[in-house]
Amino acid sequence: MPKTATAPSKSVRTSLRSASNPATASPATNAPPKRSKPTPAELAQLPPIPEVLRPHLDILFVGINPGVVSGQKQLHFGNPQNFFWKGLYQSSLILQSIAPEDGHKLWSTWNMSIVNLVQRTTPSTSDLSRQEMRDAVPDLCRKILECKPKVVCFVGIGIYEVFAAQPKPTPGLQPVVYDLSGSDTGHPPMRPLALNEVPNSDGSSQFAYLFVMPSTSGRTTTYQNPEKLMYFRQLKYIRDCVTHSPPRPIDDSALADIGPQNKSRYFKQQ
Repeated sequence: MPKTATAPSKSVRTSLRSASNPATASPATNAPPKRSKPTPAELAQLPPIPEVLRPHLDILFVGINPGVVSGQKQLHFGNPQNFFWKGLYQSSLILQSIAPEDGHKLWSTWNMSIVNLVQRTTPSTSDLSRQEMRDAVPDLCRKILECKPKVVCFVGIGIYEVFAAQPKPTPGLQPVVYDLSGSDTGHPPMRPLALNEVPNSDGSSQFAYLFVMPSTSGRTTTYQNPEKLMYFRQLKYIRDCVTHSPPRPIDDSALADIGPQNKSRYFKQQ
């Protein structure tokens, strides 16, 4: 008995029609090729990211050095995975959500600015040697003395560790201040903060508070973004104290109420 021919399935019929009619065939994918990683020689050709230095800033932020995305875009904290710009807005340090491309508003609208400890662009901060970072400290001291900010915020614990020659510093408000009354010696002139000491009421100051927060890089997993936000909120409280007329002393208990607590997953929302 002859076998009955089986009709081709729907998927097979579709494939046959596509093969016989080029107009209905699926177009070839034209996905752009993946970008190759820049070579060390290409990174070395990238110029430093422009920095705005102006006197009597409310806050001077100090980053460690530009990553590849930031260096190529010539923008501070230019990688979209970085929490820096989100933290500024979510903590109300700035009242408008801005992208790295609008970073100029930080100094033109909110009297804050950003500098880097090291100007060289690298794929990772691990590409910087401790000696290279230490060699950059005198230039950072010059910038601080030129700006005379009310607060210097180190965006990364390792930056302050090198700057202050202090192993494993505790993040948050430091128990010492940066003395702005002397001349530039190339070394951080730090001294203990006196009880109830505040900046001058005319907006000038003889010292700058020193604040340390975890790195806002997406690669930093020790601190999650909710806890990083707590440090931004502490910084906002300090900024409000020093810009108040007249300036108010910083209450340690108020900082403790804002958080964060000891563990990354245990923190108190403000």
